Amino acid sequence: MLSVQGVSAGYGRLEILHKVALDVAPGEIVGIIGPNGAGKSTLLKTIFGYLPPFEGTVTFENQTLQGRSPDQVMRRGIGYVAQAGGIFADMSVHENLVLGGYSLKSARAVNAAIEKIYAQFPRFRDRSRQRAGSLSGGEQRALAVARTLVISPRLIILDEPSAALSPRLIEEIYGTLADLNRSGIALLIVEQNVRRILDSAHRVVVLDMGRNAFAGSSDELRRSDRIRRLYLGEDAG
Repeated sequence: MLSVQGVSAGYGRLEILHKVALDVAPGEIVGIIGPNGAGKSTLLKTIFGYLPPFEGTVTFENQTLQGRSPDQVMRRGIGYVAQAGGIFADMSVHENLVLGGYSLKSARAVNAAIEKIYAQFPRFRDRSRQRAGSLSGGEQRALAVARTLVISPRLIILDEPSAALSPRLIEEIYGTLADLNRSGIALLIVEQNVRRILDSAHRVVVLDMGRNAFAGSSDELRRSDRIRRLYLGEDAG
């Protein structure tokens, strides 16, 4: 589905990623973990077209994404939820959802898509006129996810969906993501909450200093002494 092969990328002349590789299969949840500065967010921005790769290939459903703008990547069927959520705080919930469908061909298509979202997220129908910035942190994150659904993506990329949320809200947002995955949507998630992503992901990729450091199933990573020591704070002995 998504294939990243030998990708190097960065900002200006500064190379952050060094020949990174990963794959996401249809219906799969893949997590990306690693220390601060490992290049996790840079990788997502490169996949989604915000940054051009210096080298390597990024393909989605056998179609190249290099040279395509974020709008064009989105039209291919990929949604993107930035770390801050990216909602328009001064607009209503409904207006945020309408903006999520700006690439659709007609207002009728947008309205039909939003009706499906309201059926899936009844709270947003009840609060459709409420200012998005007045929602709780977890609801704002859920709205950012819901807005990506307007285009019916087959893959959603998320940058730290649990950031700055309470444990209860983290469980709520990951419950939403699990529901989306059960509906057939693949997820690629950068996450600092290692325990939570290991509980959710089918596979996990570890980046360190912009390079692939480890990749495997969640169970394999749990069995790795290095991962337990560095990311779970557990004594490997």
